[in-house]
Amino acid sequence: MVRGFGGLRFALSLLFDLTHVMYEFLKNQDKRIADETAGEENYFYLSPTRASLIRKLAPLAEKVIHGRCLDAGAGRMAYAALLRRCADEYVAMDIEWRPGSNAAGSALAMPWRDEAFDSVFCSQVLEHVPDPEQALREFFRCLKPGGTILVSAPHLSYLHNEPHDYFRYTKHGLRVLLERAGFVEIETAAAGGLLSFLGHIPSVIAKTVLRPIPLIGRAAMIANGWYSRAVAWIDERVESRKIYALNFITAARKPGEAKHE
Repeated sequence: MVRGFGGLRFALSLLFDLTHVMYEFLKNQDKRIADETAGEENYFYLSPTRASLIRKLAPLAEKVIHGRCLDAGAGRMAYAALLRRCADEYVAMDIEWRPGSNAAGSALAMPWRDEAFDSVFCSQVLEHVPDPEQALREFFRCLKPGGTILVSAPHLSYLHNEPHDYFRYTKHGLRVLLERAGFVEIETAAAGGLLSFLGHIPSVIAKTVLRPIPLIGRAAMIANGWYSRAVAWIDERVESRKIYALNFITAARKPGEAKHE
């Protein structure tokens, strides 16, 4: 009996090790594909999680983003094309300088003067900031009176970019943080749900395994794009309360009258 349990334990340990190896392979391949497609429209349809986010984020950006816009935590600058369409001037900042960015700096102490921007865009960044309330105060400081902010943050997500993955957010939590920072006219929308979350896994497997194969890889990427769109579209129409929301998007305004220069 003991020997039997020992064999079972060894088999389970081997299975977990193989699973971890496969997970690391898929994660690294997925990141490489994202790096290669950042800046292209295809980037937003690499998986249902991205598709469900951009479907809600893009229309809100067109309403909220204007004037001189800061992309805080720009990373790959995947949203640069969208924000440039909405704003008069696009400024990209990330924790480390990247080709094409304007500055490197922390959201906790940004290298900008007071009232430097008309709008701030911050997508999928706050979960990686150890003091999100301070970051929102910094955004508030750098916004002109009447300026606007658009923030998206995960509610349901696997661990990523470890060890700098600190928080998950409800719509109520985002509202409280923005209110404490001084923002008003706060509006929140859910983006994606459990269906998009679960649909992410087959999407990652399909594109990372099939993409390197000549001819098949291109067809797989096209099929994956349509799959991601379909899952996100269906997800919008089920479970309307979005208790299992994938992300929350919040728009808010700094009090005061906008200055026209």
